[in-house]
Amino acid sequence: MVILSIPLVIVLFSVALMPLIAPKFWRKSEDITFLVISVFSIASVCTMLPEAGTVIKCALIDDYLPFIIMLFTLYVLGHGIHIRLKAPSSTLTNASFLACGSILASFIGTTGASMLLLRPFLAINKDRLSKVHLIIFFIFLIANIGGLLTPLGDPPLLLGYLSGVDFSWELRNITFYWLSYVIVCITIFSIVDKIMTQRACHKSVKHRVSIKVRGLPHIVLIVATVFILFFNFEHDFTLKLPYICHCIVPHICLKNAILLGFCVISFCLQRKQRESVDLEAFKEVSKIFLVIFIVIAPVIFMLNQNSDLIHRYIVNTSNGTDGAPIYFWLCAAASSFLDNAPSYLLFFNMAGGDAGELMYTYPNILKAISISAVVMGSMTYIGNAPNIMVKSMAAKNGIQMPSFLGYMTWSCLVILPISFFVALALK
Repeated sequence: MVILSIPLVIVLFSVALMPLIAPKFWRKSEDITFLVISVFSIASVCTMLPEAGTVIKCALIDDYLPFIIMLFTLYVLGHGIHIRLKAPSSTLTNASFLACGSILASFIGTTGASMLLLRPFLAINKDRLSKVHLIIFFIFLIANIGGLLTPLGDPPLLLGYLSGVDFSWELRNITFYWLSYVIVCITIFSIVDKIMTQRACHKSVKHRVSIKVRGLPHIVLIVATVFILFFNFEHDFTLKLPYICHCIVPHICLKNAILLGFCVISFCLQRKQRESVDLEAFKEVSKIFLVIFIVIAPVIFMLNQNSDLIHRYIVNTSNGTDGAPIYFWLCAAASSFLDNAPSYLLFFNMAGGDAGELMYTYPNILKAISISAVVMGSMTYIGNAPNIMVKSMAAKNGIQMPSFLGYMTWSCLVILPISFFVALALK
């Protein structure tokens, strides 16, 4: 069964090392390499697993398709909203922007907030010489940590809500940890930004702070998209219209059709205003995550098959505690390199899968899984979809972003130490 995990290892090492070892070769051969790895992974699954059809269907139809439609919808709608923010490019301005963005992300989702706020953030800092750290902390705070307060913020918490976790549970139980991450990250950012501006001799031009928002129909569509993503069609809607939902179209198809309908409306509105959507960044994201979803499918399947064994190991090594820190770090490893939504669901089920018991009898385990799944997705570019989307859009704007390992150096220096103390607090 080890052979089933080889494609994932190859993908991770390729993404991390090839741009450093052979950048020109990688740019030319990236697509064909991913194609070969994907074919090998599918062939291995078909050869070695009796449940091959189910594994591949779950990876491509049940997981990847809704995932990419959600990203596409938020990406397109975000391009229809124009926030014109005039403010000095100072440390205080940027820190305040990141803090506000990390709050907004919990209510419109990390992907929606990233697409909505990245362009005005870049516009504020267009005259900066050193911009890399700005984008890195944007990924930390808005694309990841910001989604920690409600099920609307990030898909893992939405899965928890659909599994029975109270809608306000995160707000009541995780706010302290969210605040700890935000305060420490903002403090580190402020120190780094001060050093960068002094080194570059940057002087912020004083502007009268003003904000103009254009694209009200798209704002309405984003709110509607969040509602559609949050609304449980299978439970809430099919009770009222069982014939339509069960006999004509499955609930997930209905949800995807509505989201794509929003995209059509957005394209029409933008075309009417003589605007266009640059899809290059989205194409890059969709390609990479297609490969990732294919190669992680057998790994997730094997982890699920051995979940009882892993749970017994956690209990045996927790020295009489509930094992929350162990759950935290195991989920952290999965969320950093695999998709954080199935990682959350895997460890949620491994811990018993009973939302009531986890909320009230073992709350530290649920805290550990929730925090780790959401926050530790910021450890790598591929840990969470908005990460690589923000990276691509930043590169499109001429910002030379760090390599995979270069980015991990930042996350290990900033996110990992905070997480170490958070894990200790969960004992």
